[in-house]
Amino acid sequence: MNIKSLIIGSFAFIMSLPLFAQEYANLDTIYMLGRKKLVVNVKNVSSASVRYSEPGSKETITVGRKQIQKVIFSNGRKEVFNKPVMMMVEEGDWKTVIITDRKNDVEGLYELGNVESNSSAGSRSAKSAKKSAMIRLQKKAARLGGMIVLVTKEESIGGFGEPPTFEVKGIAYGFEPPKKEEKKD
Repeated sequence: MNIKSLIIGSFAFIMSLPLFAQEYANLDTIYMLGRKKLVVNVKNVSSASVRYSEPGSKETITVGRKQIQKVIFSNGRKEVFNKPVMMMVEEGDWKTVIITDRKNDVEGLYELGNVESNSSAGSRSAKSAKKSAMIRLQKKAARLGGMIVLVTKEESIGGFGEPPTFEVKGIAYGFEPPKKEEKKD
């Protein structure tokens, strides 16, 4: 093999790269509920299914919309079909804190301290006021290192023209004993 044919072959390869890249730039991405990602050519989206073909293949594959989280089309448009099956959250994140009113749910756990919260001032309904107060309670418990909150008091205030508010009190519990503060001499 001589240098001239090597240079011509390399030049041909480099010139074909934009065509190869352009073919893959026009692909759509399907995100399945099981966290699998498919880079394909979407052919049709119906009320029950999505039909697509894999790059370089003429075979059409049909998948039910129930199995798909979302599709991001090559033009940037996004269509969401379902919420993800599970979300990744860090340990100690407030979203992992469980709220309960059953004493036996916290048996064997370590008491970390009392927590209480009120709903935000902008709550428009009793339901949103309660949700706001519970989220604030979860965040306070997470700051203490708590995993479960045993609710000791819930009180809904307001109504008949007054903005609804909600107050909740509880005890935060964790899997490890509370850290004791070191005394400085």
